Amino acid sequence: MKQKKAIAYFSDIILGQTGDVISREYQKQQIIDYAEKNGIEILGFYEDEIYNEDVLSRPGVKAMLEDKRDYDLILVERVWTISRNWANLKELLTILRLKSVTMEATTTMWDCVSQMTRDYLRSGTVRKGLKVEKPAGASVRLKIKKPARLNFVTDRA
Repeated sequence: MKQKKAIAYFSDIILGQTGDVISREYQKQQIIDYAEKNGIEILGFYEDEIYNEDVLSRPGVKAMLEDKRDYDLILVERVWTISRNWANLKELLTILRLKSVTMEATTTMWDCVSQMTRDYLRSGTVRKGLKVEKPAGASVRLKIKKPARLNFVTDRA
């Protein structure tokens, strides 16, 4: 199997509620550790000091996108490094897709944007809602019968 080649990207991430910063040094080390564990060769590192929602105007992002080396993916510590805004993130992911490059986060986050990003990277689309499959052979519309009486639990402690 061919070893994956990557470019790493990080920027200071400011946590909104507390103002704490997830430092670039921490993110870089997480990316290096992840790459070593997963047999990924890192060709270069790009970074931006200041987090800015205008993703494509960041000097580090611009330089990363102009890199002419042959790489398979962009490694980030978390998708928030790029943006917490799906529209901004999708714009970059679309550019990467046109270059046949994907993005991989070393940290699995369960917030909405991270999940939407994983879904997009897997399928190329974001689901608008869950689909309910009819059982095989079912020819009628599935219905849930309304109970004759509703029962409520009351607190009688």
